[in-house]
Amino acid sequence: MRLVRNEEVAWTNGSGYRKKILLRDKEVNLEGGLVQLVEIPPHTQVNDHFHKSCTEVFHVISGKGVFWIDDNRIDLEPGQTLTCEPLEVHRTENPFDYPFTYIVFKTNAVENDLFWCDQ
Repeated sequence: MRLVRNEEVAWTNGSGYRKKILLRDKEVNLEGGLVQLVEIPPHTQVNDHFHKSCTEVFHVISGKGVFWIDDNRIDLEPGQTLTCEPLEVHRTENPFDYPFTYIVFKTNAVENDLFWCDQ
């Protein structure tokens, strides 16, 4: 058993977002497993990117946001879950006046598996 208290985990800033790593692979007993809390500030976006090996499962906690996966628009709100497979180009937008917060469950997560399309 493991209890993670959100307030005890530090935020890490990313490009258009911030995240908290809640659980790593050894803690979920899954090689390449990772659980993160992600927050997109109001009127911000995370630009187009992809992963070569990682599958991501997004579960919305609060706020609303827009995911684009391979030119498909998906509007998300609390309680909804979305998957993104390896090599699918995706971005996240928060056009609203409040934060967009979601949990990300990653499988097959490896170092250096984030590829920005504009670089």
